[in-house]
Amino acid sequence: MTIPQMTVRDLVRENAFQIVMYIVGAVIIGLVWWPLAAIYLAYCILSNVLFMAWVCPYCGHYSLGTCASGFHILSGRRFKAKLGTTFARQFRRNVSWMALGWFLPPIAGIYLLIVDFSWAILVLLSVFCVVAFWLLPESSRKHCEGCETGDCPRRLRVR
Repeated sequence: MTIPQMTVRDLVRENAFQIVMYIVGAVIIGLVWWPLAAIYLAYCILSNVLFMAWVCPYCGHYSLGTCASGFHILSGRRFKAKLGTTFARQFRRNVSWMALGWFLPPIAGIYLLIVDFSWAILVLLSVFCVVAFWLLPESSRKHCEGCETGDCPRRLRVR
């Protein structure tokens, strides 16, 4: 069975929740101080590039061009697949680079709600949390089912 190659259209579709998460996060952070929104978006882009450089080359899907996130399309020419270190080790070692992109907007949103409560901020914060902590992981979980990357830390273990 051949696995279909990812296209740019697939890349946008598969990363839509992450894109929405970053945009809503930038709006929330921008309400604290508008230049922070640009800094946050730059950080999000940088953290994804670092993830592509430090984690993706160790995944079996990377060199096959079957990465569900499509990162191989964006970084395949810049970062070559690497053998030796396991994907799980690289993932655990470097995933923290992305953590601030997930947790700064809720911190900023809670700060805004404490300083000056607003229903609009509560809605934005709720949307961010639903997308970041429920929809995005659920979407990613579909890609993990049947994945042959045995050392992936996200892979569900059957006990």
